[in-house]
Amino acid sequence: MMKVLHLLCALSLTISVGAQQTIRIKNAVGTCVIANISPEKAKETALFNAKLDALRKAGIAENIIVDITQMGEVFLETSNLEIGGGITDFDFVGDDIKLLEEGGAKLLVAEVVINATVIKYDKESDPSFRIQVKGIKSAYREKETLTFSVTPYQNGYLRIFLFEEDGTGEQLYPDKEKEPDMLFSKDGTIKFPLNSQYYYRLEKSDKTKTREVNRILFLFFKDEIHFAENRITLQAVSNWKTKISPNRRTQVFTEFAIEK
Repeated sequence: MMKVLHLLCALSLTISVGAQQTIRIKNAVGTCVIANISPEKAKETALFNAKLDALRKAGIAENIIVDITQMGEVFLETSNLEIGGGITDFDFVGDDIKLLEEGGAKLLVAEVVINATVIKYDKESDPSFRIQVKGIKSAYREKETLTFSVTPYQNGYLRIFLFEEDGTGEQLYPDKEKEPDMLFSKDGTIKFPLNSQYYYRLEKSDKTKTREVNRILFLFFKDEIHFAENRITLQAVSNWKTKISPNRRTQVFTEFAIEK
């Protein structure tokens, strides 16, 4: 995880979400065969598939076919699988590992069942509203510093979140004291850190690991809205982001490794 050398301030502002249709889907089911992956990873994949099932049952993304093997990590929240809607929250109904027979073969299968709230968007994403992020490498040495630049193609407000492998995280920008919020102007390239008096130093959270993957999410909004929850997780940020109409936001999601 990155050690940001300043005190991150909690944001307490709330967001305003436009009126959009929400549907509660019960007992959406996802499964995954446990083969060449751990039971934990299989359950994560089954959860992903349960979310897809909820979208399909809500009449959204009926024709989505996802090849999980092509995804570095299974995070529906941060993929762009918002074909007319998305999942704003969900509750676990149950999860289990079952032994099934298929074609004479016995298979271990992870199964996850959820109740999910699905939002249907009344507007599509705005293709002209986007940002470009440069300067993030695929791997860093421990205690190396992170720098990058962001170029918006329209005026807007930037939010940057950093997540560890377990989905816990922190908000990197804005920071009320050191790097306050501001309106970013169209076609202007901004280099981070904004404040030359401090820097972003990278350190692994688990010192026993030789390699640790972090993920960084750039959210860019047309409106000045803030993440209000005290605990920052990938799931919480995802739920918040999904409630905002896709024509009012864009995102860039990438990852990097911290190595010895």
